[in-house]
Amino acid sequence: MPNPIRSELLQYDIDLALAPLKRRRFMALAAHTILVAGAGAVLSACSDPPVAEAPAGRGLSADQVAFFTRFAHVVLPTEGTTMTPLEQVPVLENLDHLMAGMDPDIRSNLAKAMGLFEHGSLVMGWYFSRFSGLPTNEAIAYIDAWQSGHYVQQGIISVLKKLVYASYWREPSTWGPLAFDGPVSEKWGLPSLGEAPLPVRSEV
Repeated sequence: MPNPIRSELLQYDIDLALAPLKRRRFMALAAHTILVAGAGAVLSACSDPPVAEAPAGRGLSADQVAFFTRFAHVVLPTEGTTMTPLEQVPVLENLDHLMAGMDPDIRSNLAKAMGLFEHGSLVMGWYFSRFSGLPTNEAIAYIDAWQSGHYVQQGIISVLKKLVYASYWREPSTWGPLAFDGPVSEKWGLPSLGEAPLPVRSEV
């Protein structure tokens, strides 16, 4: 298995996209939305149950594992394609490693973002179900609505998709169908510079 994802740049992108979650006014509005969605005790009676309960990992809670299990199947539909089947790639394991290595504040904001997205479908579009319980066609429509919605929604959905895509495509087993034979840095033996800044161009 490749080394765990520990990209400072990825964490920076996530922190930037989720910055509004730190604002008191936004969180008050979000709390109100979740409170309204809290009618879930009643609404759940008319919705299918979400993905079956899954065990927690080091960085992901059981609810988050269940969420990403469903989300990955919607945004990475490998069935019927030449892509490596999702079930053969340790996407959840990679996500768990990534979450476990994140800064606590970023991980906390990401958890809030997942909660908003997961429960937002109870009031947005009146699906009467959490995202994890939506049929595929409605799940796709819900994701599309977030991608074209408020900039906060766009930021959240872009982060969630980026996490899943990074956790899938980082595995060498997924490269074959793309005729990709790996990073040239490895083939040519180039040393890794980590997150080193770009050289500064001097004035002449």
